[in-house]
Amino acid sequence: MENINFRILIPAYNSARYIDDLFDRLEKMDLLDRALVVNDGSEDDTEKICRDRGVEVLPHKKNRGKGAALRTGFRFMVENDVGFFITLDSDLQHDVRYIPEFIKKYEDTGADIIVGNRLGDTSTMPIERVFSNRTTSWIVSLISGSEIPDSQSGYRLIRTSAVNDLVLTCDRFEMESELLIKAGRKKLKIDSIPISALYEGAHSSISVFRDTYRFIRLVIRSFIIK
Repeated sequence: MENINFRILIPAYNSARYIDDLFDRLEKMDLLDRALVVNDGSEDDTEKICRDRGVEVLPHKKNRGKGAALRTGFRFMVENDVGFFITLDSDLQHDVRYIPEFIKKYEDTGADIIVGNRLGDTSTMPIERVFSNRTTSWIVSLISGSEIPDSQSGYRLIRTSAVNDLVLTCDRFEMESELLIKAGRKKLKIDSIPISALYEGAHSSISVFRDTYRFIRLVIRSFIIK
């Protein structure tokens, strides 16, 4: 992977408890120098840990949401002519050992977006999340015109030119669905690989009612604005 032009984009908010462990795992794979963290207004030592480990950081002065953090990272990738990047959560819920599999799938298929699918084996996933993920994935697949088995997975490989062609406006978790909907409607190629669902790190910071409302609002807007 030494000669491949890619980065690992990590949005982080108050991740000091976990992010050093994540860096250890990336370092064991000789990938720590690929990491780029968007520190989304953390109030703990997240940014200090990143800088102490020599990881490049893009800071937000205040918390703006995961979608906004990802968009900041997307702009960096475009401005620095990165070929593709992998998005990885900071809370240890994504197994870094799948990174080579994402890259192999990308090289084999030329897909614009590759999503890590956790729904092949849901034995470790809470039943309410299985239901929620399957339902939202069905809706996103319907609207986007692409088969997306796990639209809520944040573990993705994204070709930089794909996000350069999309106008993304959402600031919170629903931006990950917005990305897939708009990419599908532009006929970009969306694929997936099977991954494991890990729950050793932080609990999800998704608010069921608030983020469900935002998702529904996104769906309605997607039907109105073609």
